[in-house]
Amino acid sequence: MRTRKTSTQAAVGRRQSTTDLKALLEAHLDALNGRDLDRLVSFYAEDAVLEFPASPKAEGVARIRQAFQSFFAQWDETSTYRTIVVSNNTAGVEGSSRGRHRTLHLRIPGRITAGSREYRHDFAMFLEVSGGKIRRHRVYFDARDLVKQLLGGLR
Repeated sequence: MRTRKTSTQAAVGRRQSTTDLKALLEAHLDALNGRDLDRLVSFYAEDAVLEFPASPKAEGVARIRQAFQSFFAQWDETSTYRTIVVSNNTAGVEGSSRGRHRTLHLRIPGRITAGSREYRHDFAMFLEVSGGKIRRHRVYFDARDLVKQLLGGLR
């Protein structure tokens, strides 16, 4: 007797093509750099997980929306991808981000008098995709170096 997979089970087991996954990443980057919150969140599965250094883990699409909403309010940043490597349903990305923190200078009295400083940092990112949606998104960068730049200028 054969059992049929539900559409959810089939989607979870389905492999993304390399072309499809790279296209998803480019569209995701476009939404991120365009600060298009609705479009950005549409790339995530309902139970997705988002992890960034020095930030609480965001679990579920509602928390991911809140995380990006907060990010857009605090950071004026543009990212680029240099390298994308795909293996099955996982993509590894090397890239860089450049921008300014909008309010850090207001939080440290006497420390930064001229406003927010520009920064640039490299990052590595891993995304796991299933059924055309991001299920897990992890970003790694040197948060200490970023803080040094924000407090002392662009490297």
